[in-house]
Amino acid sequence: MDNMIYLDHAASSPLRPEVWQAMADVVDTAGFNAASMHACGRNAQETLEQARADIATAVGALRGEVFFTAGGTASNNVAILGFARRRLAEKPLLVTTAIEHKAVLQAAHQAAREGADLEILPVDEHGQVDPGSLDAVLSADRGRPTLVSIMWANNEVGTIQQIPELVEIAHRYGALFHSDAVQGFGKLDMRRETAPVDLLTATAHKLGGPVGIGLLVCRRGTGLEPLIYGGTQERGVWPGTQNPIGAVGFGKAVQMCVSERDSHIPHFVAMRNALERRLCADIPSIVVHAGGATRRLPNLLSVGIPGSDQATLLVALDMAGVAVSSGSACSSGSTSGSHVLRAMGVGKEEDYSVVRLSFGPDTSDEDVRIAGDAVIAAVARSRAAFAN
Repeated sequence: MDNMIYLDHAASSPLRPEVWQAMADVVDTAGFNAASMHACGRNAQETLEQARADIATAVGALRGEVFFTAGGTASNNVAILGFARRRLAEKPLLVTTAIEHKAVLQAAHQAAREGADLEILPVDEHGQVDPGSLDAVLSADRGRPTLVSIMWANNEVGTIQQIPELVEIAHRYGALFHSDAVQGFGKLDMRRETAPVDLLTATAHKLGGPVGIGLLVCRRGTGLEPLIYGGTQERGVWPGTQNPIGAVGFGKAVQMCVSERDSHIPHFVAMRNALERRLCADIPSIVVHAGGATRRLPNLLSVGIPGSDQATLLVALDMAGVAVSSGSACSSGSTSGSHVLRAMGVGKEEDYSVVRLSFGPDTSDEDVRIAGDAVIAAVARSRAAFAN
């Protein structure tokens, strides 16, 4: 791994040394069950609550509104199914989009099987949701519990949605608003004063934090039905033994991302734009996904390459020492293609390959230059083999 150029931070960003150190510093005091009443347990509980307070400050929430879970998928399921199951007797309405992560879409479909109604909004060719389509749905179906779930930034193509405007529309009709913020968390301003979402999900490993811990920010007074039972931890929303050491790592990763954002974002944008120009100049018929979106994630570039084989291309890049992906790591075993690209109306050809390159805090201009060379060479070989 030492010689690998890692450009798959959208899947998982490696644990940062500072995060590791912060976790190591509390192993002796926080490596206990935070629910225990003895001194060891109390120390673990204090460590957990300090991490919770640090994260709450970063997002402009109250400490008691931050719930730790097992990850982004868990948080999305708690938000959507927890909302719907608490209100099934009132026939709740869920409104989401066609490009959500499957943790949202599959949870929403499960809620529909259990008795909720479900509306799925389309997107345009750039992956953008039209706020007018949300207004139309909500204005036509008023007077019952409604949850709107729209991701802040797309994990496959990087489109950033108009969250403040969408939240305003939802609240105008009395609906609650949930955002899967996993991909944009730490890179975008998600303070409540920026966009007062009611429910927000994130996970640590996208930020250079530890794997296996996520969070759900839940505005006070938003009732959720637990998905699992057996304890009172996290105030019953996500019961089970808590992870104080992981919470410390999560908090440290959030603090670093927020403090470094102003310096990292311009560099990410410059690298992304330079790589995009290079690939467009040297690869005929390449497609930049969401290239015309009003706003895109600064550290993510997704391109489509007609006339090439997906597996051959990714293997060639791996052998060249460049780690990238084709899209969501959670769907890497799927043979049905990307539901995000289908919703955007692109990538319909059988010989359409996708390469997603995403940067992290240690990505350098030289890394991006070498990766660009590797992609161009791999595409040429793949197209030649595919043509034969």
